Formats: sequence, structure tokens, C-alpha cells
Amino acid sequence: MRLRFSYILTNLTLLLFFYTAVAQNLVHNGGFEDFVECPIKMSNLNGDTEHWSAPTLGTTDYFNECSKTKLGIPLNFKGKQEAYEGVAYAGLYLFAPKDYREYIQVPLKETLKKGHRYRLSLSLSLSEKSDGAVMDIGAVFSQKPLSIHTKRQLSNAVLASNQTRTSHAKQFSATGFYDDKTNWMQVSIDLVARGFENHLVLGNFKSNGGTHYLDFGKKTTRGEGYSYYYLDDVSLVYLGPDYQPDQSYVLNHVNFDFDRFELEPKAKQSLKDVFDYLKKNPKLKVSISGHTDDQGSEEYNDVLSKQRARTVARYLMRLGLESKRISSEGYGNKLPLDSALTDKARRKNRRVEFVMTEFEDQ
Repeated sequence: MRLRFSYILTNLTLLLFFYTAVAQNLVHNGGFEDFVECPIKMSNLNGDTEHWSAPTLGTTDYFNECSKTKLGIPLNFKGKQEAYEGVAYAGLYLFAPKDYREYIQVPLKETLKKGHRYRLSLSLSLSEKSDGAVMDIGAVFSQKPLSIHTKRQLSNAVLASNQTRTSHAKQFSATGFYDDKTNWMQVSIDLVARGFENHLVLGNFKSNGGTHYLDFGKKTTRGEGYSYYYLDDVSLVYLGPDYQPDQSYVLNHVNFDFDRFELEPKAKQSLKDVFDYLKKNPKLKVSISGHTDDQGSEEYNDVLSKQRARTVARYLMRLGLESKRISSEGYGNKLPLDSALTDKARRKNRRVEFVMTEFEDQ
């Protein structure tokens, strides 16, 4: 009994380690726990926190339980709120008079992979002293950190005129206004990377006129109101490649050694990505095609290419893919990617490709 308990505990530990590694947060200091100085004055996010900064002249704030000023937790100059996790969070205006905006940016732990899917999520809470609520918060990715001399909204036009390459602002999906002043609200967004993204910028990229704003009717002065939010638990995790139906893809790392059809270790992770995608999309099936270089006879290369395709197909079935959702074929050296007679070209041609198509389960 003791031996079995130890066995179970060991396997649970390994599973937890594997899950953590796969779901690694690509945002530095996503919970704002790491700081340089305990905050003693407002608008000092750049100097107080590790990794985070303000990309514009907007004065984003940093709150920490260690502060003895109005930047403490749970009580601070904007109301009362416990941290979603840990003892710290950031605060910024998502709506203010004359299109005043505050933003927050952070470097990522690695450049995002082109054509791969990611999920960005965060927690936010409306401050008690806000005049109203919004349902607009978005994200922009940039190649380098932004430093833009403005206090107004970062529209797509402003971002496009900047020398640093950026994505268009992408909105978090919302079913209603972010109007909860007591609890933390979780929002997320899925995206496909373009391959240049090194930094993340968060905020409201719309003007006041374009923002969905809910006025609580509590302003003591005439004019536009304020929406101030606390942000915590910012996370960006890798979901896998983004495969489109009816398009041919070369499997990453599935380039065989000469005259061989065994899978190398890195190839198995590529196949795991394909399997995971097919598992999440049960209406898709996959066709595998094997290819060789120009060395050897045509008859031998036909056989070898079929073995390569079958090796991949068998591995996907071993992972759990139903046999009726997979087919394989070999094309020898008839469809080279590179016709040059070099070792580099030949290695590129010793490959496996796949196409996903619509599949209706009978």
C-alpha cells in the first residue's frame, strides 16, 4: 500500500510538472508581485515594478500591500480592493475626459511563433470611486517597447505612424459592462501570432466616442466621467499551431536522416501539436504524405516515403487518434520542395506533410 501511494504521488508530481511546463506564462511578473521599491507616490509604475512600464505620458499606478500611503492594498486612493492573487496589482484609467488614457506594457519571455495560437487573459476590477464602467479593454503587441509622447488614446492610426512594428488593437470579448466593484472579473482573448511580437500593451485603444460607457449618474460636476480599473494576474499561454483546413503543412522537425524513417524526439512534440488540434476539432481528418530526396531508385523511394508516412500515422493513432480520421501515402521524390542537388536541399525534401479536411462522422 505504501509503495502504491508513493507511485501515485510520483506520477501526480510528474503530471503537475508537465502541465506547468506546457502552460508557462509568457508574461514577466504577470501578478505584479516583483517590485523595485514599495510604492510611496502615485504615477510611479515605471520606477516601482519589475518589467512593467507605461508606454505613453499616461500615469499608470502601482499598488502593493507594503505601501503605507494611498497606494496600499486593500485601501487606496481609488477605494478598497484585495489583490486577485498575492499582494499587488496595477491601476489605470480606461476612460477619462478629453480621451485621456493610461496604458501598461511588459516584455514577453520569448518572441511569439508565427502562425501559432495563444491565449491572453487577465483579471480586472472597477474601482469604487469610478463614475462609470466600460466594456472596452484591448491588447496590442509590439516588436520593441513603445514610447509615445501622448496622453490620449493609442488609436490604430497612432500606432501605425510609430516606427516600432505593432499589431492592431484586439479587444477582449465582453458580454456586458465591467462594472463589478467588489469582485474580480476574468477576461480572455485568443490570437494567432504573426511572429514579431516581443512586448504586450494593455489598455483602452478607443476614443471616448467609440467606447461603450455606462454612466452611473453620480458625477458632481458636468462633463465626462472616469472609469478606473485595477489589473492583476496577466497571463499569456501557448495553445499550439493554427492549422487551416485544405492547406498543406510540413511537419516541424520531421525531417528524416538519409535512408531512415524513425521519428526523432522533437518530431514527437510536433505530432502532439497536430493530435491536440485534431482532438479539439473532431470534424477534421488528416491526410499524411511522405517524401524522399533524389537519391536511390524510384521504386525504393516510393516504399521509403510510404514507410515515413505510416510511421507518422501510427504515432498519431498511438496518441489516440481514430484510424478512420487518418490516411497516409508516399510520393517518393516526385514532389521536392527544393530541386537543388545539395545536402541541405535533400534534407528539406526528406519530410512529411499533412492536410486537414472536413470530416463528417457517420
